[in-house]
Amino acid sequence: MKAFFQKNWIHFAAMAVMFIIVAIFFQPVFEGFAVKQHDLEQWRGMAQETLSYREKSGEHPLWTNSMFSGMPVIQITMLYTGNFLQKIVNFYYEVVSLPIGLVFLHMVSFYFMAVMLRIRPVIAVIGAIAYSFASYEIIIIQAGHSAKSMASAYLPLLLGAFIYAYRYRSWFAVAFSGIIMTVELSSNHVQVTYYMIFLLVFVGIYFFIQAAKEKTFGAFTRITIGLIVAYGLAGIVNSPNIFLTSDYAKYTIRGANDITITPEGTDASNQSKGLDRDYITNWSYGIDETFTLISPNVKGGGSFYIGGSQFEPLLENSEFSSDVKNSLMRSPAYWGDQPFTSGPVYIGVVVVFLAFLGLIFLKTGLKWPLFIMAVLAVALSWGKNFMGLTDFFIDYIPGYNKFRTVTIILIMVELTIPVIGVLFLDMLVKEKEQIREKKNILLASVTGFFLFLLVVKVVGLGDGYMSAPEKEQLANIESLIIRDLSSYDPETLKAEINLDVNNPGQVAEYVSYRKQAYTENFENVKSLRESIFNASMNRSLAFTFFAGALILLFVFTTLPSMVLMGGMLLLVLIDIVPVANEYLGKQEVNASYKYWEDKGVNKYPFAAREADHQIMEMEIQSNPELKKLIDNAERSAIEKADKKGLEGKGRTNMINSYRFSELNLATNYRVFDRSGGFNNSYTSYLHKSLGGYHGAKLRNFNNLIEFQITKGNNKVFDMLNVKYIIHTDEKGSFAQQNPQAMGNAWFVKRVEVYDTPNDEIRALGTRFRLVNEGVGQLVVNGQKTSEATVYGSERISYVINNSDTIDVPLSNGMSEGMEAVFVMDKNRKTDLVMPQVLENDTAKVSFLKMVRIKAENEFKPAEEAVMLKEWAEKLSQQSFTGEGSVKMTGYKPNKITYDVKSKGKQLVVFSEVFYPKDWTATIDGKETPIFKVNYLLRAIEVPDGDHKVELSFDIPQYHTLNKVALVACIILVLGLIAAIYVGYKKKKVADKVE
Repeated sequence: MKAFFQKNWIHFAAMAVMFIIVAIFFQPVFEGFAVKQHDLEQWRGMAQETLSYREKSGEHPLWTNSMFSGMPVIQITMLYTGNFLQKIVNFYYEVVSLPIGLVFLHMVSFYFMAVMLRIRPVIAVIGAIAYSFASYEIIIIQAGHSAKSMASAYLPLLLGAFIYAYRYRSWFAVAFSGIIMTVELSSNHVQVTYYMIFLLVFVGIYFFIQAAKEKTFGAFTRITIGLIVAYGLAGIVNSPNIFLTSDYAKYTIRGANDITITPEGTDASNQSKGLDRDYITNWSYGIDETFTLISPNVKGGGSFYIGGSQFEPLLENSEFSSDVKNSLMRSPAYWGDQPFTSGPVYIGVVVVFLAFLGLIFLKTGLKWPLFIMAVLAVALSWGKNFMGLTDFFIDYIPGYNKFRTVTIILIMVELTIPVIGVLFLDMLVKEKEQIREKKNILLASVTGFFLFLLVVKVVGLGDGYMSAPEKEQLANIESLIIRDLSSYDPETLKAEINLDVNNPGQVAEYVSYRKQAYTENFENVKSLRESIFNASMNRSLAFTFFAGALILLFVFTTLPSMVLMGGMLLLVLIDIVPVANEYLGKQEVNASYKYWEDKGVNKYPFAAREADHQIMEMEIQSNPELKKLIDNAERSAIEKADKKGLEGKGRTNMINSYRFSELNLATNYRVFDRSGGFNNSYTSYLHKSLGGYHGAKLRNFNNLIEFQITKGNNKVFDMLNVKYIIHTDEKGSFAQQNPQAMGNAWFVKRVEVYDTPNDEIRALGTRFRLVNEGVGQLVVNGQKTSEATVYGSERISYVINNSDTIDVPLSNGMSEGMEAVFVMDKNRKTDLVMPQVLENDTAKVSFLKMVRIKAENEFKPAEEAVMLKEWAEKLSQQSFTGEGSVKMTGYKPNKITYDVKSKGKQLVVFSEVFYPKDWTATIDGKETPIFKVNYLLRAIEVPDGDHKVELSFDIPQYHTLNKVALVACIILVLGLIAAIYVGYKKKKVADKVE
C-alpha cells in the first residue's frame, strides 16, 4: 500500500485540490443550505404520490394519478432492482451530497480521462476545471436538471476509456467502458447519451482509418467487437428503462400523433414522426449567440432584469440620469434568440484559445473527430436558425426527432474543446523546442486570435443590441400604440388624458409623443447593452492577452513548465469560475441567498395554500371518517420531523405533505389550478391534478389540452372528475367545487360513433353551423365562405366593405339546438342575440345581421360515450338503459375497485385515462376488455346484476427485464475483474522476464 501511494500520490493530491475547489464554490452546503432547483422541485411534485405510497406500503406502483389525470411513472420515478451499479452511485451521492458530489464527479471523470490520454496531472486538473465549471454545467444544476448533469458527468470517462481501448488494445478499458456506459445510461438522460454516440462514432472512424493505414484490422476488429459487447451488456443492464421508455414514448408527445389537424381545423403539416418541429427547435441558439462560447455576456447573460444582476454596477457607474437608471433597472439584459434562458453557454476564452492553437499544432489526428463533433454540435444547436441541417436530422437520423431543446448538444462542445485544449498544452510542455522552430506560425496564431476578438469588439455582432422581437416591436410601434388606444373607452381617454380619438390631429400628436418615448427608451437600453457587450469582450481580450503572453514567454524564454501550467491553471480558474458563480454562487438578495434555501424547505418545497386546506375541509365534511386518518398521518409526520430536526417552514411543509398524502390515498377526485395549469406540479404534490409538469406527457392528453381544455370546455372537466378548481386573486387562493363533476364512474345510455380521431376529439365540444346572413364576407381560417361547420377553435371573422374585420365569437353556453345571430347595432357594437330579438325588431333598423349560428351537436358526458368506429364495433350493443349504480370502494395508484349494480347490460365509463396496454379490468375476477371512449377515458361492458370490478395496472416486462438486467450486471463486473486479473498476470510475467 505504501508503494501504491508513493507511486500515485499526485493523483490523490489532484483529487484533493479539485474537491477543495468544489467545496469552496459550494460553501453554503456546509451552512445547512441546498440549491434552489426548479425542475427538481417540480419532480418532487410529480413523484409525490408514488413516493408516499411506496413509503407507506412498501410497493412500487407503476402508475400515478397525480398529474395529467393519470400516466405511467416510467419517466418519473422507477426502481430498477437489477442494476446494482446504480445503487453504488446512489450511495456515493449520499456520502458526497449534491451538488458537491455532482461537480466533483465531473472533475474526477475529466481528470482520469486526461490521465488515460497520458496528459500531465496539473494539465488534467486544468481541463477538469474547464469542463466542470463551464457555465451551462452549473446552470443545469441550478435549474434542477440533475439527470442531464449526471449524464454529462460520465462523458469524459466514457471518451477516455474508448480511446484507451483502441490506442492500447486494452481489454480492461473495454470492460471499464461497459461499466461507465452502464452508469451513463442509468442517469436516464438519453438525449445526452445520444449525442455522445455521435462523438464515439467519429472517434471510432478515426481509429478505423488509422488501422487501415497501419494494417492492424485484426486488433481493431477485436476491440470493436469487445466494445459492442460491453455497450450491449450496459444496454441490457438498463433494458428495463430503455425498453419501457421506448415503448412508453410511442404514446407520448415524442411519438406519432393520431390527430392530423390543428385545433383550428387546418392541416397539421408541421408534424414530424416524433415531436413537432416547432417544439423541437423552440430553444435554438442564435448563430451570433455562439460567441458566448468565448465571451459570456455578448448577448446579455440570462433572461433577468438589469437591476439585481451582475450588470447593475455597470448601470450605476454610467452617465445616465437617475430617472433613466431607474427605468433601465427594469429592462431585460438578454437580447438573444431564445424565448428565455438562465444564462449563456460559456466554456472559457482561455480554453478555446488553447484548442485553437491545438488545431494548428497538434500532430495527433484525434483532434479532427473532436473538432468535427464540436462544429456539428454548434450547427445543430442553431435549430430553427439553420433549418436545412435540422430538417435533415429530424427526417433522416434515427431518434433525433424524439428530443427537444437542441441547445443541449452544446454539452459536446464543452467536452471536446477542453480535450483539444489540454492535449495542446501537454504537447507544448513536451515539445517546446519543436514549437519554437515554428515561431512565425505561433506568433501569427496568437496574434490572429487576439485580433479576431478585437475586430468582433469593434464591429459588434450586427444585432444592434436588440432581439428580433424587440426590433419588430420598434418597427411596428405606431400601430401598437394605436391598437392600445382602441382598447380604451373614448370617454375614459377624454377624461383621463384629454384625448379626443375623433380628432386626427390630437391622435397623431399623442402617437408621436408615445413613439418618441419608446424610441428613447430603446436607445438607452441599447446603449447600456453595448456597454455590457464591450465589457464582456474586454474581459475576453484580457484573458487572451495574458494566456498568449504566457505561452510566448514559455516558448521563447527559460520559463519553467510548472510556471506555465500553474499560470494556465490560475487563468482558467479566474476565467471560468466567476462566470459560473453568477449563476450558482453565494450572492445575497434581501438578506437571503439568491440560489440557496434551507435544506428542509428544499426537501419539502410545497406549502399547502388556503385553497388546499379548503379542499381538505370540504372532503372531511362530506366524509368525517377522513379526519381520523389525516390526524394519524399528522402525528406520524411530527415524530419524523422531530427525528430529522426540521424546523420552520420545512417542518410545516413536511407535516402537510403527510396529511395530504393520506387524503389522496383515501379519496379519488381531481383538482385543477387555473394559475398553475399545465406547467407546474404544485397541485400534483398535494392532490390528483388535471395539470402537471412533464416533458413527455401522454399524446392523447396533450391533444385534449389543445383542442378542448384550453377552450374552457367544462364537459371535459366534468368527465375527468375535476371536483375542485383553484382560483387565485390578489387576496390569495380559494377552491371552488364543481357540482357537475361526473365522479369516478357512471353508466351511459348510448354510443356516438365517429370515423377518425379528428372527429372524435372535436365531438367532445359543440359543433356549430354558421350561415352568412349579412352584406359582408364570412371568413373561416382565412377562407371566404357562405356557410361552415366549426367547433369553436377556428379563426372566424366577418369582413364589411373589405376593410372592417370583426371577430365572430361562439358561446360555450349554447346548448344543442339553440340558435343565435351575430349582429352589430347602430353604435357599431357587436353581440350575439337570440333570433326572437330580431323578430321583435319590426323596424329592422336596430341591428345589422351578419352571421346565424346554430349549435347542431353538444357533448353530453352523462348520457353518451364518444367512440371511434373501430372500438364501437367491439361492443355487444351501442344502446343502453343507463340504469344502475357504480361506487368506488378502494383506491391505490395502480389498482381501483368498484361495486357495480347493473340493471341489464350496461356500459360503464370511468374517469380514468385510457392507456393502450398493461391495464387489466376484471368483473368478479374474470378479465374483460377495456374500451377507449371520449378520446381519453376507459370503459367496460358489465352484465346484469351486482359485481366487483377491478382495474389494475402492471407491466410484466418490467419484472422480467429486471431479472435479465441483474444477470448482465453480474457479467459486466465479472468481465472487469477478469480483465484486471489477466492484466495483473501479464504484468507479473513481464516483470519476471525483465
